Amino acid sequence: MITELKRAAELERRSLAVCHYGRKILCNMVAYGTKYSFCRFFRLRSHDKTAWMMLQNSTLLISSQADFSDDAEAAAELSIFVNMHQPFRVEGAQSLLQNLVISNYQQLHRSVFRLEPGGISPLFDPEQVNRAPKLDDVYQILSEGFPNLIAYDIWLTDTSHMVRRGLRQCFTYYNVTAATAIYDYGDQVLIGQVATKVAARGKGYARDFLHWIANDLEARGKTGILYALDIRKSFYEEIGFTLIESEYVWERLHDAEPDGGKGIL
Repeated sequence: MITELKRAAELERRSLAVCHYGRKILCNMVAYGTKYSFCRFFRLRSHDKTAWMMLQNSTLLISSQADFSDDAEAAAELSIFVNMHQPFRVEGAQSLLQNLVISNYQQLHRSVFRLEPGGISPLFDPEQVNRAPKLDDVYQILSEGFPNLIAYDIWLTDTSHMVRRGLRQCFTYYNVTAATAIYDYGDQVLIGQVATKVAARGKGYARDFLHWIANDLEARGKTGILYALDIRKSFYEEIGFTLIESEYVWERLHDAEPDGGKGIL
């Protein structure tokens, strides 16, 4: 059974805090609570198993430590939920995602990497790192790198809200490369939204910038992870980041979009 959560206290923080999906859900609960329609929280219960879900804008995120591989009832109910809400992207607990029966979606393979501190080229200039850039500048960089980036107003509302609460941080380098700490929870940081303007690509900016971020996190006693679709996997392997797991996400086919919505990164 899937039920919507009306109080933050209904989340089991201890079980959510042990994986990157759960930590993202927790940070959004801290930021928004249960009063906003664009960020809603749910619990899926089947027999003795529980999964936690967040439907934020056009992304459905699912976290669970339980194994739902043989739970046809849970898969059927979640499939109905997805087909009804039509999020752009569905990601999270693999034992639930693998048995979904949903229309107009494709599966994409994604790798999870741990950022490793490393050498930075002599050409890197730390003075050009901006830890608090203008968000308009960040979005301009991202818009050149992500064709499925959500609309500016949605992105700005969410990002500025999280940044003001200290749950997210954006960085730029030379104002041509951007990266974001999507969440900073305990000693774990999820890095995402890594992009370089087209005119500045091929100069090693992203490589050095990511190593700088990894070194900065290590100095603060934190570990960073990031996601990479297959098209970017070789880049992160090449620069020395460690593959820690592989997973699949569901993404709605573009020609099936009823509202033109895109996924939040």
